[in-house]
Amino acid sequence: MNPSRDYTPYTLASMLALLVGVFLYVYIVNVSVVEVVVRKELMQERNSLQTQIAMYESAYMEAQHSVASRISGLDGYAFDSAKVFVSRDAASFAFNEE
Repeated sequence: MNPSRDYTPYTLASMLALLVGVFLYVYIVNVSVVEVVVRKELMQERNSLQTQIAMYESAYMEAQHSVASRISGLDGYAFDSAKVFVSRDAASFAFNEE
C-alpha cells in the first residue's frame, strides 16, 4: 500500500469547497438561532417595559385625580368623582359629545 496519495487539483478544490460549505452552513444556522433567541429576549423586555409604563401611567393618573380633587376642594368647588380616560388607540378629544 502506498501511504501517500496524489490528489488532483480538482479533487483538492472539491474537498476544500465541501469543507468551506459545511463550515458556512453551521455558521449560518448558529447565527440564525442566536438571532431568534435575542429577538425573543428583546420582545420579552419590551413587553415588560410596556407593562411597567402602563403601571406608571395608572399611578400618575390616580395621583393627578387626587391632586386635582384636593385643589378644587380648596377653592370651594363641589367634589366630582367622574374620571375621564383617554384611549391611546385613536386620536380623539377627551370630551367628544356626539
